[in-house]
Amino acid sequence: MTTSKQTNCPFCDKPANEILLSNDLAVAFNDIHPMAPGHMLIVPRRHCQTLFDATPEEQHAMMDLLSQAKQSLDAQLHPRGYQVFSHAGQIAGQRVDHAHIHLLPVA
Repeated sequence: MTTSKQTNCPFCDKPANEILLSNDLAVAFNDIHPMAPGHMLIVPRRHCQTLFDATPEEQHAMMDLLSQAKQSLDAQLHPRGYQVFSHAGQIAGQRVDHAHIHLLPVA
């Protein structure tokens, strides 16, 4: 699988030391503008615009990391719940044109 990157994409350019979880097709890291402590993003390694543009394999890899991230946050923060969401398109609130899933712990 080709891991294409886009110039000036903050997710494609994410430094390795900021990656918290990873697999062959996706990575997870802290949101730089967190809505709550522990707010994480899960993104495909390959640059694609929305979750719907990711391949089924990339979507599966993202879901695997989503589960791992939740387990980690459960142990660290003991939240009462989570919000899980993804914006698809600027009109829907997407600010970075690279597919991503938000994992937001709720205290």
